[in-house]
Amino acid sequence: MIARLFGMQTAGNTRNLLLSLSVILLVSTLGYFAYQSPARDCVFDSQHKPTYGSPTSTNSDSITLHQVLQFVYNPTKFSITQPSFTNNGVQYRLPSNPRFQKPLGKEICILDIDTRPFTNENQIMHDGPFVWSGLDRYSAGIMSHFTYANIHGYDYKFVRAANFTDRSPTWIKPSAIANVLKNYKFVVFLDADATVNHMQIPMEWLFNYWDINEKISLAMALDPDGPEGVNNDTNGRVYTNTGFIIAQQSARTQEILRAWDECPSDTRYPGCSTWKKPRFHEQSAFGSYVRYDYDENVKELPCTEANGEPDYEKCPGVFISHFWWRTDNVKRYYGDYALQSLTERLQNALINRKEEIVRVQSKNEIE
Repeated sequence: MIARLFGMQTAGNTRNLLLSLSVILLVSTLGYFAYQSPARDCVFDSQHKPTYGSPTSTNSDSITLHQVLQFVYNPTKFSITQPSFTNNGVQYRLPSNPRFQKPLGKEICILDIDTRPFTNENQIMHDGPFVWSGLDRYSAGIMSHFTYANIHGYDYKFVRAANFTDRSPTWIKPSAIANVLKNYKFVVFLDADATVNHMQIPMEWLFNYWDINEKISLAMALDPDGPEGVNNDTNGRVYTNTGFIIAQQSARTQEILRAWDECPSDTRYPGCSTWKKPRFHEQSAFGSYVRYDYDENVKELPCTEANGEPDYEKCPGVFISHFWWRTDNVKRYYGDYALQSLTERLQNALINRKEEIVRVQSKNEIE
């Protein structure tokens, strides 16, 4: 009956069925919050400053979504200043006096940039029936970014950029980040095949952990190092990967982004036009030229923490997963994470009511 309801076969589609069920459960949770007296929650006013209190009639819908996603993804109320985080037995600790003590809210923008509109059937911007099982992998990545932004009260933007005629479309990143950054304190850009690996961890906690201080304009993860040298510039230095970029607003940051954007003109950096089309395009240009002029303003994050994916031993992507070698995994990991988070909350609710729910029948007789 359930399988017929969702138009699926029962054999071989367990994950799709469970994920569809999770949608129903999520809608039920939305209904629950809608009819409960709202808890004291953090909201953001028109100046993007956090305030605390009950949501008003004008923002109740967005606050309800925020509450639901917090309920599902952040049951432990992970704090911006939580002293440590443990993953697979490894502890990651904050400095004793972290820079960020309060939520930045709408001062952070989670950003997607692409030349593709994603408006076709089975894509995220398609204005029609939504079917998770048919959603394409990159759309799932974009959805994960939108989810993360809504969990933590950040702004979210999708820039659909024009295509270049003389270079790889990946060159859209510097100008798009520079333009969006003018309206925010931080822009956090992710490729469509990159995701936040632990959705409950706020970006401010990561800023604290990685020591994103006032001098840091851009932060990027290093690529895996290897004897083949494919990820190294001509000086043998490992490239920073441009699939995940933290950009902090400042005049210096805008200067760096402009230098990067104009690099292929060969004016400031003769020879940079080499990287208009050959891989790794804008990444190779930044690593071969731009970063050498701005080393003190560029933070190179460990590959193990902000690149790769959990199954990749060299770079397991503890905090940021970047599925650049098995892009199909972006949808699977996001779907499994969503389902695990929701069903874990439900299982915990059942355990908390176990004495009320479980009835022991000592004799198999009608009383």
